[in-house]
Amino acid sequence: MKLPACDRITLVEVLQRTAPFDTFLSVIRAAVRRLEIEGVSGLVGVRFYARPDDSEVGAVITFADSSQVMDHIHMISGWPEFQALLGVVKPLEVRVHGRLGAEAQAWVRSMNVELKTFEDCVAGFMR
Repeated sequence: MKLPACDRITLVEVLQRTAPFDTFLSVIRAAVRRLEIEGVSGLVGVRFYARPDDSEVGAVITFADSSQVMDHIHMISGWPEFQALLGVVKPLEVRVHGRLGAEAQAWVRSMNVELKTFEDCVAGFMR
């Protein structure tokens, strides 16, 4: 029996900050603000974690299901906020929890990151 919680796709990313912390904060807050207002409805949550004294940044991005991932990518690819984000971080690692579609997997791999997938959900729940 498939659990509804197992439909969720979560990306856990490690990024290298390539700009001063204040610049990064400005860029990431603008991107998240736009995502919150205009992002795909299946984008369940976005969280970024960073410290001024550390150049590594963590991100946790959760989608309702795998069909939403490419819709999200297609939507944001042309946004100036996304281009600005790519100007202040370099993706290093992506851990995918859930089963991505082939197109989304290819897109993640195109970023030349270390990729680890955990596809088989064996237990879980969502409140």
